[in-house]
Amino acid sequence: MVKRAQTSPSVGRPREFELDDAVRKAMDVFWDRGYHDASLPDLLEGMDLSRGSFYKAFIDKRGVYLRALDAYIEDAIRTVGETLRSNPSPKAAIREAFSQQVHFSSGKEGLRGCFVVLAAVEMLPGDEEVSARISRLFRRLQDLYAATIIRAQAAGEIDSGLDERALARFLVCQIQGMRVLGKAGAGREETRAMIDLALKALG
Repeated sequence: MVKRAQTSPSVGRPREFELDDAVRKAMDVFWDRGYHDASLPDLLEGMDLSRGSFYKAFIDKRGVYLRALDAYIEDAIRTVGETLRSNPSPKAAIREAFSQQVHFSSGKEGLRGCFVVLAAVEMLPGDEEVSARISRLFRRLQDLYAATIIRAQAAGEIDSGLDERALARFLVCQIQGMRVLGKAGAGREETRAMIDLALKALG
């Protein structure tokens, strides 16, 4: 991670909050073009950085790509975690987390696809660093869902005889499948129907 600059702003290195903003702008460039097709001029324009500031902050294109992937992953984990803790009913919270995916799995957002899925298709299996990040994301998502399922079982909302880890893996796979179908043009009603079917597995 890039540390907070200790030098004067006149040196040309962006402040930490500017770096975070630049990383998210870079994410949009990579999201639209992919890693290999995103050129340095594309990134400099999209990030509003000079060439010198870019190299001082990120070293190279790969450095900013990994930062962008990390930012996306942390956003996803935070959003899902907050949603799963937002409802007194754990089972209802799971439905809410799935319902949020309707927006991202249909229409214009659906066609854009999931940044992590696109990264997996483009970079795996050959890139070990990207592979480790994506694997860690899916494990953390499964942990969040498994913990919520356990709470739902304790509340009598989900059959306690069901394997929480297997259910969690199933739910994460369903979400990623929805994102892929969204990339292929799935409609909003079609996506809602998939959610209803997937959640029947919870009983």
